[in-house]
Amino acid sequence: MTTGAHANQDASRHVKELYNFECQVCGQTLVTPEGRYSEAVHVRPLGEPHNGPDSEDNLLSLCPNHRVMFDHGTFGIGDDYKLIGIRLYGRLRVNPEHKLNAENLRYHREHILKES
Repeated sequence: MTTGAHANQDASRHVKELYNFECQVCGQTLVTPEGRYSEAVHVRPLGEPHNGPDSEDNLLSLCPNHRVMFDHGTFGIGDDYKLIGIRLYGRLRVNPEHKLNAENLRYHREHILKES
């Protein structure tokens, strides 16, 4: 059993590497003295009450700003990867090697996304 925000460090790192540590929403990356930086974000959150899986198909690579916005329900992602609630960027960038679980995207829309 895994615990913690990023118990599956290998999956988190792999997803960020697939996107060269760039945000799947805006394409930006932070460059730090340690190198390029993005955050691995669970679509369906881990732990109670959401019980999301700690797997690559439930992870996104996001910049810190879009991570906070996503976690707080400012925007969601349609099954077609169209961004909901954040028009500026259109669609989520998705690497062909990264298969997102549509059930987790729906869960986020139904339980996390705050419709305005």
